[in-house]
Amino acid sequence: MNSIKKDYNGLVMGAFEEAFVGEKHLAFEPQEYKDRLNKLRGMMAKAGIDMMWLTTPESVCWLHGYYASWYKANSPMRYPQCYGTAVHVDHDEILHFDNPTEMPILAAISVCENLYFFSSRDAADNIPFVMNELSSRGWLSGTVGMEKWSYLPNPAISAMFEGAFLTNGARVVDGSALPRGARLVKSPAEIAKIEMAAGYVDIGWQAILKEIRPGMTELDLFGLTTAAMMKAGSEFSALIPIFNTMPVRDGRAISTGHAMAGRRVIEAGQFLCGDICGVHDRYHANAMRGVYLGDPPAAMANRYRRAARVFDLFRTEVKSGMTVREVNALIKLCLAENGLDGGEGWVLGYELGLSLPPDWVGDFYFHYQDTKYLDRVFEENMVTNLESLFNTWLIDTVVYTPNGCRILSKTPLELMATG
Repeated sequence: MNSIKKDYNGLVMGAFEEAFVGEKHLAFEPQEYKDRLNKLRGMMAKAGIDMMWLTTPESVCWLHGYYASWYKANSPMRYPQCYGTAVHVDHDEILHFDNPTEMPILAAISVCENLYFFSSRDAADNIPFVMNELSSRGWLSGTVGMEKWSYLPNPAISAMFEGAFLTNGARVVDGSALPRGARLVKSPAEIAKIEMAAGYVDIGWQAILKEIRPGMTELDLFGLTTAAMMKAGSEFSALIPIFNTMPVRDGRAISTGHAMAGRRVIEAGQFLCGDICGVHDRYHANAMRGVYLGDPPAAMANRYRRAARVFDLFRTEVKSGMTVREVNALIKLCLAENGLDGGEGWVLGYELGLSLPPDWVGDFYFHYQDTKYLDRVFEENMVTNLESLFNTWLIDTVVYTPNGCRILSKTPLELMATG
């Protein structure tokens, strides 16, 4: 750990203890993090990448446990975000560079032992500081992979880092696929976290059904739902959930897009859509349902029953080892058998797992009408959400196994009603 200048105005907010006092609060056992490092290094060796410079918060958290509430994603130009974690293909140690304000949390939740803290707010000081340390270890003599699909750092700072890597003799490539690919298949410990998160989302839906009534606002209900989930142990989700009421016309709820909860008053005869995630140690489980305030139209309830059969299909016939092409064919057959093949709506899914704001949508994605990347394989212990949306707000979280998929939420996959 490098020394910190105590006289730099505004870099530290007060007296800092350089050593954390007390036990670490790791989300996983140390061996889990060692296994992750070895997995990533093996992928780097196969790809011919000597060093990875990790900046996506999920990549950093997955590798050594560190996450924070603020990453300066839209940071002032006066105060550029220069943080990152360096991984070398030939070394067991990892290096993390950050502002000293994060010293306490790094000491508490990260397994990284090589921490380097900036003594300046200026990129002109901090980037050479990073380069000097990496160069002195010989880590810039080969190919450096950057996460060019990361929103952190912003393009201006990313260009500064890429230029510095090149100036120091490295070859720079886009290594975004490596940490994303490393996180795709979940360990048993990760799946256990997601299962706990699914329990929280069920508590959220129990709260919605208990509390919803005409005359309250969406924010009233969202606050009660969030409070119930957090009382059980759930964390902030990485996305602000869709949580809004919709008018119903001709037996169909009229979509309002990705709308947040607002001050709109909930009225009888409306439909509430809630797309919520439970979160445990930043691992997400997603379950969307809909509630009709009153006695729902029979056609609406029937459409929900038919759309829910997609989940039965995944339970019984979709297995790890199958390709997206094979699964899409099964989905199309299921929709045809249930009169939902007219083109309105979709069945799709995306990877779920470790997520930090502003997004919980992972990299792996499939859509039953997609015509690209059809040879991708659903691997054992992958986790995705599954959406069956045909004017039916049905989403759940699935784990892929050789014997079918496990649907994690226990909230019924049906149209719920207050009548």
